[in-house]
Amino acid sequence: MPEPGQLLYLMGASGAGKDSLVRYAQQHLGKLKSIRFAKRYITRPLNLFNDGNHYAIGSEKFNQLQKIGYFAMHWCRHGFQYGISKEIDIWLAEGNKVIINGSRKYFHTARKDYPELHAVMVRADHEILRQRLLTRQRDSPENIEQRMQSAEDRVDFEDHSRLFTVINNNASLKIAGEKFLNSELAAPCAAPEPHGLADSTPPGQARGAQR
Repeated sequence: MPEPGQLLYLMGASGAGKDSLVRYAQQHLGKLKSIRFAKRYITRPLNLFNDGNHYAIGSEKFNQLQKIGYFAMHWCRHGFQYGISKEIDIWLAEGNKVIINGSRKYFHTARKDYPELHAVMVRADHEILRQRLLTRQRDSPENIEQRMQSAEDRVDFEDHSRLFTVINNNASLKIAGEKFLNSELAAPCAAPEPHGLADSTPPGQARGAQR
């Protein structure tokens, strides 16, 4: 049997560059079968995304999947629901490294379910966050202000420093991306505790299809 893999849990304020870091890792390591990128199910129109790292579904469908225990993780943030399917448990059991674009608010729940996850906090200066949010043209002015206020949220990592890394993403993406590749994905795997296996394709949807 393969050794259990490791969960890399990215989080940070809106505009910090989490999606960009995930795409950077995919561009450089996407062909490696030992590294998996978890897609997020989100109740937001698909045309607001510019990559294939999300499933856009309606709130009713999301709630149905949540009720049947389809998600390994799920949370609500800025008026949208987010979910990560239990496919990650299959990948971890196979000994893979699994990268998740998570939430600071959900971190302690994720750490409870996966005690050995490696937390990666992505940070950027306040004005840089605001400029990035304005540039991506994805949110209303009101929503941007809400996201800027929540950018001040802090997470207590004092008891988890062994599996916690900060990446400052104020400069070029290459600088932050290389730090992510070299420090996180090159590290040896820890042993998380999976809590159930499931296929990642929603009921009634063909594997690999996007909504």
